[in-house]
Amino acid sequence: MIKDNVFKTRSNDLWCILSSIFSIVLILACLVCYFKVNFYSFCFSLIVPMLFLVNILFLFYTLIKQRKSYCFLSLISLSIYFLFFTSPIQINNNSDIDKKNTFTLMTFNAKVFGSNYYGRNIDTSKKIVNFVKIENPDIICFQEFSQFEFKNFSFYPYSFNGFRKNFKKTSQIIYSIYPIVNNGHVEFPYSKNQAIYADIKVENDIIRVYNIHLQSYILRFHKSHASLKGISVIKRKVNIAQKKQEEQVQIILNHAKSFKGKIIFTGDFNSTQYSKNYNFLKEGKKDSFVKAGFGFGVTYPLFKYPFRIDYILVDNAINVLSHQNFDLKISDHEPVLTRLEFK
Repeated sequence: MIKDNVFKTRSNDLWCILSSIFSIVLILACLVCYFKVNFYSFCFSLIVPMLFLVNILFLFYTLIKQRKSYCFLSLISLSIYFLFFTSPIQINNNSDIDKKNTFTLMTFNAKVFGSNYYGRNIDTSKKIVNFVKIENPDIICFQEFSQFEFKNFSFYPYSFNGFRKNFKKTSQIIYSIYPIVNNGHVEFPYSKNQAIYADIKVENDIIRVYNIHLQSYILRFHKSHASLKGISVIKRKVNIAQKKQEEQVQIILNHAKSFKGKIIFTGDFNSTQYSKNYNFLKEGKKDSFVKAGFGFGVTYPLFKYPFRIDYILVDNAINVLSHQNFDLKISDHEPVLTRLEFK
């Protein structure tokens, strides 16, 4: 009997210690991610969903075991989490998708349709073109577009091709069934990435759609990185990319100030929803996944981990009626589709 009591006491102590550690780490991760842009915020942004779910499990377990005194720190950590972020899992019901006067918008990093220096990838090209024809979005924004594919989307009457011959930038394009009345580039200095925009006349409104491709990390992991020197190289690359993203976000926000109408930010942000850069862009806007998505909203399933780095952020004057994620596996990213309505 004494041994059983000792075992229970030690188990409870261990449980309390583990719960406290995960709670403290979650609090630290939230603060660093929200207020900092550096290597540590990048690392924390990758594990915040796991920390969140572990703290949820600890909380439920302690409640079931009626150890309410152990819940205090978990409740604090989860409260701080929800002060800054939304749940990594969404459970929404798409509603009113048959309403009239709505429009659909898709974003897709197509990884140049699988093409390379040796030529086109016909199989991948056909799959992407057929997918777009089936889903039939009214507006679609491609990142890492392939110039081989321009004519394959001629069923869209309007487009803005962001490719420029003398600029070494990743190729982007916006297709629309609605008239494009104005367009342009948003320059990112010292970067192959860029943003483009189109002012699109949808019914009686003109909306500005920014097709954004924020700085890529260009990380290539090798055995040589499994050392202090290798880690230092990765840390430097991440810090450079993070700072460039921060600068690019400010360039976009400053550019958007000149437009007085409704604005949509969409594209490949190369940042999770826990990053400071994402939250800067999201300020004053709705995330289509948060408003109408379901599940984890995975757009970049690297090593089967549920990363969400592709977004559609819409003006508060626009209603989000539905959001859909896809599992196509024809690019390293997955497309995102939303149905929208003017208020």
